[in-house]
Amino acid sequence: MGRNRPRIADVTDAIIIGAGAAGLAAARDLSGAGKTVVILEARERIGGRIFTNHVADVPLPIELGAEFIHGEAQETFAIVEAAALLVYQLPDDHWWSTGKQWRRMPDFWKAQKKIWARVPARGHDISVADFLKRQKSLSPRLKRLAINFVEGYHASHADRISAASMRGTGEENEAPKQFRIANGYDALLEVLRTGLDPSRSVVHLATEVTEVHWKKGSVDVRTRRGDSFHARAAVVTIPLGVWKSEAAIEFDPRLRQKERAVEKLEVGHDVKIVFRFRERFWDPTCNFVHTMDPFLPTWWTTAPARSTLLTGWAGGHAADRLLAANDIAGRALQSLASSFMVNRRKIDSLLDSVHMHNWQADPFSRGAYSYAGVGGEGAHNSLAKPVAGTIFFAGEATTAEETGTVAGAITTGRRAAKQLLAALA
Repeated sequence: MGRNRPRIADVTDAIIIGAGAAGLAAARDLSGAGKTVVILEARERIGGRIFTNHVADVPLPIELGAEFIHGEAQETFAIVEAAALLVYQLPDDHWWSTGKQWRRMPDFWKAQKKIWARVPARGHDISVADFLKRQKSLSPRLKRLAINFVEGYHASHADRISAASMRGTGEENEAPKQFRIANGYDALLEVLRTGLDPSRSVVHLATEVTEVHWKKGSVDVRTRRGDSFHARAAVVTIPLGVWKSEAAIEFDPRLRQKERAVEKLEVGHDVKIVFRFRERFWDPTCNFVHTMDPFLPTWWTTAPARSTLLTGWAGGHAADRLLAANDIAGRALQSLASSFMVNRRKIDSLLDSVHMHNWQADPFSRGAYSYAGVGGEGAHNSLAKPVAGTIFFAGEATTAEETGTVAGAITTGRRAAKQLLAALA
């Protein structure tokens, strides 16, 4: 990108800040509708928190960021199906490991429904941790399962996440379906990228936005290296972690409603570490493994595809503990040995390679994904509201329905494009 760039007018129709799934989806729709678009991406690659690693002698892609398509994801599947991308469904197979024995958990989602149905429909919001303390009749195993779920699935801290935001979890009649793209999530990114009208769009990589000066019908976007870009409107898709950091984009005039919304939202912490072994030492039909381990409580395989890849996942306080370890991979392998009840020496002898990316230390993500803090219900929707028909917002943090997902990013990117087109009409 950057070569043979189309000639774009000095003042374009729209500037997109961020070339992740949300930004690319918005740009695709806008350029397809005949609008000129400039996409400014701080990284030296597109994709944001999608980060697929293709290793020459590994038959499956290694996903260092987003990995799954969750649930119905209608807009995502529309793109996937139109591009004829191969997608396969994961088995809903959950196991529980105490470190002494394994047992299958056919009632995983029923257990979640049982737990979260206890959250009052009204009343003062509290944290999940405080909510669980009040549930005297819940077994220690169910409470541990609840902690694993909010820290794992939501990458949240149990003492910070809103209990009210968990209301309704597990109410579906069947377990939520999950899918993988066979050739990697970056295949979806490529569909979005190649869907841009090359005569009306340009992507600038390694271009970090620092300031947005705006008035109704006009934006002036400035970058760290001193460049300025001018447009009639902008779509902001930066991650919540960047919103909340000292390096946050400066808006002039300030967006005080957005500042208040950002304060009510929290950024999840996670560690995702992928191990490649020379041979499998686990049941090939096994999918998700939940454990009592304080460092890496969740593991998954590539089932139904068979491989020698095994992924460990920690969120919330577990992620904080693991990140504080002097040797993250070594601590993770010890957790693996304990949870899978396999001799550590055997695991070390079978280990081929380790793959991970520290999203907390990444200056352009500063965390995993968003969740509502105590009293934060409605903050995602508040962050999503356009400003003066001029600044629009997209990304997983701007939806309460598909928070923390690529599907949420795509849906909100397309929503922002639709809003912007209406404003410019």
